[in-house]
Amino acid sequence: MNFHGEFALKMALQVATQYTLKELIGLAQRAHAEGFKQVWVNDNLCQRSVLIVLTAIAARVPIKLGTSILVPYFRNPVDVAGSLATLSELTDGRELSVGIARGEAGIAGRQIDMPKPLTMVRETTLALKALLGGETVSFRDFPVCAAYHHIHQEQEFRLAFAPAAPIRFYCGGNAPKILIIAGEIMDGALIGDHYIPLVRSGRLDGLLALQRSAAAEKRSGKNLFDICELDIAIARDRARAFEFAKPIVANILMGLEGAGYSADEIRVLGVEPRLVKSLQEARADGATVQALSVLIPDDAVKSCLVAGGPEECRDQLAPLLAGAERLQLGQVAFAKLGPDCPEAITLLRRQLDIL
Repeated sequence: MNFHGEFALKMALQVATQYTLKELIGLAQRAHAEGFKQVWVNDNLCQRSVLIVLTAIAARVPIKLGTSILVPYFRNPVDVAGSLATLSELTDGRELSVGIARGEAGIAGRQIDMPKPLTMVRETTLALKALLGGETVSFRDFPVCAAYHHIHQEQEFRLAFAPAAPIRFYCGGNAPKILIIAGEIMDGALIGDHYIPLVRSGRLDGLLALQRSAAAEKRSGKNLFDICELDIAIARDRARAFEFAKPIVANILMGLEGAGYSADEIRVLGVEPRLVKSLQEARADGATVQALSVLIPDDAVKSCLVAGGPEECRDQLAPLLAGAERLQLGQVAFAKLGPDCPEAITLLRRQLDIL
């Protein structure tokens, strides 16, 4: 496969609820043994705690770790800074990567208020960087963050200890304004669920150009490390792979119009806009994402996710990895994985021979 960057895995906890914390550690151990360079874990309410999962893995597995993504509305940033710095003491000097973004509107947006998301992400990132850098921080400089988390703006905060490893920040959003902010203050982009639609529609080139231009203007000489999450459902049993994939595909397709995709761009993905409309209408009527999977035909699954058996997935991966190479991405993180994560990790490494 024509990609010369790192390969990583993402544990999407909301589609891996069958795995206990001990079993998640085992998956990370398998990933490390198979040669993957990093494990990412995501952040959702009512799922296993991202920071506890990462801490447990860090204590047992010598692999780079990251949040994909950390939702700034869920936690007080002073507490987050202390948690990240503490976690870094278990990483033996390896980078702790913090993917950060608003959070998915279709999930977190139904659970909590999410005011001023661009400002919230920007202020939280700057506050965390300052605290982790040993600075004394007053939240007068971060009024939106202070108001949301009920922090006294006149109070000053300073961590009592320094991180034991580099902690770097990656933008989990994929819209123009947030990527410009990423170029100005973060270490790179972390393109999530929409990587495949963004590449196939041709939109990702322009978005990354915005981020890279902002970095060049504000921080001349800054080297960005850009990452994509490549959603995959791989299994020896093709039918199980497609069954696992369909709710994920439904969730991604429902968000395309809100992300600015035109009808023609949706057709480029191999999907008719009327399918997107039918999914949106069913969701508005109260259907769960799992229930929406019955509306997804097999030929629509591959519109935004690699799916099937090993040979089938190999054929789909080749152009996507070539795209990652052309875009000069530093890492491809395989996400979702499939109905059987241990099998998926083994198939990715040994059947597809990606490492």
